[in-house]
Amino acid sequence: TDNWQAKYEELLAKRQSQPEEEYREFREKAQERFDSADVVINNLRKEVANLKRKAAPKKPDAEAQASTEANMRKAIEKEFEKQLVLLRQQVEKLTQDMLTKDESIARLEKHRKMTETTTDYNLRRKLHVMEEVSGLTIDDLVPEDDGISYVCRQAGPATSARYVLTAFEDLPNEYQYTPVGDTAALPTYLHEPISFERAAASMFYWRVCSHLRQPAPTEDSTATPQPATTN
Repeated sequence: TDNWQAKYEELLAKRQSQPEEEYREFREKAQERFDSADVVINNLRKEVANLKRKAAPKKPDAEAQASTEANMRKAIEKEFEKQLVLLRQQVEKLTQDMLTKDESIARLEKHRKMTETTTDYNLRRKLHVMEEVSGLTIDDLVPEDDGISYVCRQAGPATSARYVLTAFEDLPNEYQYTPVGDTAALPTYLHEPISFERAAASMFYWRVCSHLRQPAPTEDSTATPQPATTN
């Protein structure tokens, strides 16, 4: 039994180690062949390169340099011409865009002027009708540091009155009235500056209008009555 066991172990060892040894030897021989082939290939490449150099026509260094510079100039000129064409195309496009925008601006400006003319004409007609109906004319508009003043002229059948209405920025709901010139046709309380709410502006207008419609005082009505005399 021991002999059979020893023979079995010997055969098993040979079975595992022999293929590995053969594979190692084969790999070493193959590597040697690969290395030899690489050496041969490199030598052949060197020989081909030498043959090409020998077969190529030789040029003097100056001639080769001049040829290289000429080729570089041609390449630069070609690239420059390409960029120049692109720049010209961009300039043409920008010029066309500017012409189109100028035409659009001209049309808009013409339309704006026509609109302003029409608006100004209509506004003047409206103001003219309002002045005729109300007798109130705004002669001037004066910007102030803290507001804006309207120089007004209100006419009645026989007389007129001039005054200024000022709207202050810090008093947005009020007008300040300031008389201008002769105030004989106005009531006493309008002989001095006063302030009133904007909501009462129409009442202010009608009160001024009411006094301007009264007949002007005559000499007879203003003369002091004389006491009667008896014979």
